[in-house]
Amino acid sequence: MKVKEILQLPLQSINDVSCNQDIQDVYIGDLLSVVMASGQEGMLWLTVQKHLNVIAIAELHDFAGIVFVQNNYPDRQTIQKATDLQIPLFVSQQDAFHLAKELIALGL
Repeated sequence: MKVKEILQLPLQSINDVSCNQDIQDVYIGDLLSVVMASGQEGMLWLTVQKHLNVIAIAELHDFAGIVFVQNNYPDRQTIQKATDLQIPLFVSQQDAFHLAKELIALGL
């Protein structure tokens, strides 16, 4: 599934980058060291963490994108860094569990 296909869900895209990346899997996690150890290329990351370090981890693993759940909105510097690196960012009002159920229903 392409990242752009998740825009069928109630997500807010917060940066202007390509959404043609393939999503291979979804990772739900907020403890950065665990995400760093367990993340894999092509994952869509659902998290409440919203600071600059999440972008570094997403770049390290070449994640397909990041969804900030529970209406967590990153600061301008974090959004700019992701935009520079072409990492799609989204905000969801839902918690990770309910969003994951919707992603499964879409075919992930």
